[in-house]
Amino acid sequence: MMKKYILLAGIFSLTATVFAQTNLVPNYSFEYTDKKPKKGVGEMILVSPWFSPDEENIPDLYSKEIKKEYTIPENVYGYQMVNNGQNYAGFRAYGYKEKLPRTFAEVKLTDGLVEGKSYCVSFDIALAKISKYASNNIGAYISSSKVRMKDIEAWTINPQIIHSQNKVHNDQYLWVTVCGVFKAQGGEKYLTIGNFHDQSDMDRGKENTERMKRPKGYTQLQTYDAYYYLDNVKVINLEELASCNCEEGDDANDMQVVYSENVSEDIDMEAASQIELEKLYYDQGKTTTNSPSAMVNVIRLLKDNEDLSVEIVGHCDKTEARENPEISMKRAEGIKEYLVGKGIDASRMSVKDAKATELIDETGTKAGDAQNRRVTFNAK
Repeated sequence: MMKKYILLAGIFSLTATVFAQTNLVPNYSFEYTDKKPKKGVGEMILVSPWFSPDEENIPDLYSKEIKKEYTIPENVYGYQMVNNGQNYAGFRAYGYKEKLPRTFAEVKLTDGLVEGKSYCVSFDIALAKISKYASNNIGAYISSSKVRMKDIEAWTINPQIIHSQNKVHNDQYLWVTVCGVFKAQGGEKYLTIGNFHDQSDMDRGKENTERMKRPKGYTQLQTYDAYYYLDNVKVINLEELASCNCEEGDDANDMQVVYSENVSEDIDMEAASQIELEKLYYDQGKTTTNSPSAMVNVIRLLKDNEDLSVEIVGHCDKTEARENPEISMKRAEGIKEYLVGKGIDASRMSVKDAKATELIDETGTKAGDAQNRRVTFNAK
């Protein structure tokens, strides 16, 4: 059954009204499918209007609606919470000696780019935990016409959006944003994400790949590739943003504003409500968050609002509370220590251990427990 696009339009309308930002990437977090996904493998094609330059090798779709290998958060490539919404895609940026084919995600923008205008282009990726390799050269290519596989395999395409240092993206826990500014010549209307670099250079150059150890707790055999989850793809007119500088943690485009009571009258109410919306999630047994976008937002809010203080609350699921009762406090203390390292005065922060007393979901399912493993913030 097709998901309702009315809801999507409503969300876009609210966001545009409050923040005057228009994301030109339709279905930017892979939420809305033409029909219910069944297998996941190669099913990004169900996420209209996304498609693949290679009709034989199509990126995958991960969804809680899929019950087996391509579900969320635990799936055939390991484990990964969503970064935005309920779904994400998956693409292969590198296959060792082409044992596995690369895949590319392409989409037609909702409107052509305007000549002379600058746009902030960004997307979030996370390396799958059982990938044997990590890769650099992952970027976004903006074009006026569709990209075909024959164009890619000529290895002449240079993506305009790529990490400034062309780093190897090796983070298997946190979502990482790749972003940059693109100045339009006018009429560009296609965006393609993937690794466009020559295969022979990728195989030959150690600077292009990193061999990964399989994380503890995962028993699957490693795959001979660099496979990445993909989410939150954006193209926004730079005039509508304060900055486009994700590498320094300044990108925070998805903030929502709600009213929050019981905070000091001396602080900015909008900032207080925003920080109370932020939640940092964790893999089971881990004290390092897998929610980098939320972490970036928290840092920005605290730096921009010096009168704002917070109580950092650590939570865990029931299994963790039974087997590792100190983990929720370690999560809260870890966030405080991290924020101090980012220049936030320790006197503005306190910590609280909620353990498993404030569960969001009590079903005991993997998806439910994933929501319970979190750190939250109370404005003071």
